[in-house]
Amino acid sequence: MTILLITFALGALAVAGLLSETWSERLGLLCNPWIIAVLLLGTGQQLAFFQLQNLAEMFGTKVWLWSSLLIGGLATIAVAAVLLGRRLRLQSVPPSGAWVLGLALLVGSAWNARGAPAQILPSPIVSRTSARPNVMVLVMDTVRADHLSVYGYRRETTPNLRRLAEDSAVYNRAISASDFTLTSHATLFTGTYGSWHGAHCQPPEADYGQPLAPAVPTLAEMLSSKGYRTMGVAANLYLRGDFGLERGFQTFRIPRPVPLLAAESWYMLRNGIRRWLNGIVDTSQFDRLYSRGIEINQTFFEMVKETDLSQSPFFAFFNYMDAHFPYIPPAPFDRLFPGKDRRMLQDDLETIQSKVVNGESLPEVYTSHSVSQYDGGIAYIDSQIGQIVQWLKDQKLYDNTMIVVTSDHGEAFGERKFFLHGNSTYQNLLHVALLVKYPNSAHKGVVEAPVSTTDVVPTVLDTLRLPIPSTVQGKNLMDASSLQPREIFGESFPCPVIHTPECIRGCMIRSVISWPNKFITSSSGKYESYDLSNDPDETRNLFGSRNPTAQQLGAKMATWIKSMPKQSKQQLKLDPEVVRRLKSLGYIQ
Repeated sequence: MTILLITFALGALAVAGLLSETWSERLGLLCNPWIIAVLLLGTGQQLAFFQLQNLAEMFGTKVWLWSSLLIGGLATIAVAAVLLGRRLRLQSVPPSGAWVLGLALLVGSAWNARGAPAQILPSPIVSRTSARPNVMVLVMDTVRADHLSVYGYRRETTPNLRRLAEDSAVYNRAISASDFTLTSHATLFTGTYGSWHGAHCQPPEADYGQPLAPAVPTLAEMLSSKGYRTMGVAANLYLRGDFGLERGFQTFRIPRPVPLLAAESWYMLRNGIRRWLNGIVDTSQFDRLYSRGIEINQTFFEMVKETDLSQSPFFAFFNYMDAHFPYIPPAPFDRLFPGKDRRMLQDDLETIQSKVVNGESLPEVYTSHSVSQYDGGIAYIDSQIGQIVQWLKDQKLYDNTMIVVTSDHGEAFGERKFFLHGNSTYQNLLHVALLVKYPNSAHKGVVEAPVSTTDVVPTVLDTLRLPIPSTVQGKNLMDASSLQPREIFGESFPCPVIHTPECIRGCMIRSVISWPNKFITSSSGKYESYDLSNDPDETRNLFGSRNPTAQQLGAKMATWIKSMPKQSKQQLKLDPEVVRRLKSLGYIQ
């Protein structure tokens, strides 16, 4: 209501300036369409600050300071527009011209945002002399294993990974330690579970995540101390230094795009413009708040050009986010698989999610659209990984480089009325890809034994013949004994994502797998048990007092929980822009 009143007031001033020469002189540039646009957009941002006040306070962010600066800036613009207009007798841009120019800019931006096919980027030349193996860890953010053609998916989403698999060990039953970006990446970097490394949601002190425990060493720290050049580039904001995940990286970058017409509220004028414009050109890329894979690769190549790799091996980490909500792969990957509905904007997807969680049926258009774009995003990531692999081959580095391709977690598309991630330990969130191309392809083939993402760190360290710290809980996959039957755990912490009514504010959920049996326990009081060999989609809960397997796994879970250390509670401070972007990516409800 506030912004509507301000809109009508500014509109009245503009009309007065057009109809009356006297008022035009009095108002100066205040009735100029560009000045009005700035004031309206600034007012909308001010209201957004008010909406985020409580959320920002949880992060320890002083929103009132930014809010005061914005109000002062808007007031200064308004006063300056009047005074300068009167003194200089400047003429306003005709409204018709402003609208035509604005529309042209929007259409041009929308066309440019459509994207282009994956390109082969200029590759930096590397002159290498070190005999020690390089290491690359590439994370396909939010990618579930059963949507990869290299794992048998019906759509050809990963032709490049299929080729890489010919030189790799492919672990068919890799289980992520968590269903949430922060926790799962921290596990990939430390080889420890979330309840040990501490980087997870911890309400009420840290609803959106607390930093990695300082006492837990990261892979980048360990390799840097042994002479490796450590570089990281990520699309996901949860990889920020605030959370401690950049520790040990000598260079780490998170390139960010500038969003266009990214409106968060129904009353923002940009929403109406966006929907009208979408009838002319595809505006889906307007919702993108993360960098594309091509930008991730380009940033890595820039790092290589800036870094002397002539004497040292390197460790490089990549995070690709193109399959993440709101599922907006660039052209032509957005049309690679049928099902896209151009009318489905991010707001529409979120509305459907909310309705389904609250009892309504899942419309077919949500599944067909979301899955087609999700699969297109995976195919796009695959193309970018293919470029990195080709670069290694061109530089004669491929044979002597250990390549790990995995995911932090999967994604839900309405199964059991669950959406996105961070809210369960079912297989659609925990079953991820794990391909390891060992130096000189020393180990190849398909491995059926269940493994964990906690195993990445000890496997890398052993391959490089480096000591494994006592903090590491994972197993070295080079050791045959690690492929013997064992318990693999998963955790879902109560994070502020979209939840089902039984866990409306989030639950603490844990699972343990002793293949093929799986046991799940939740702070809601729910217990579940499944036979994954006969029921991979976990549709038949076998838990009961007369199920000895479930009881045994429940006892092992209880023992595991008792062994957890006490974590210190920390409050994290993030700036309002980070809060806004996390909210737009579905991390904050």
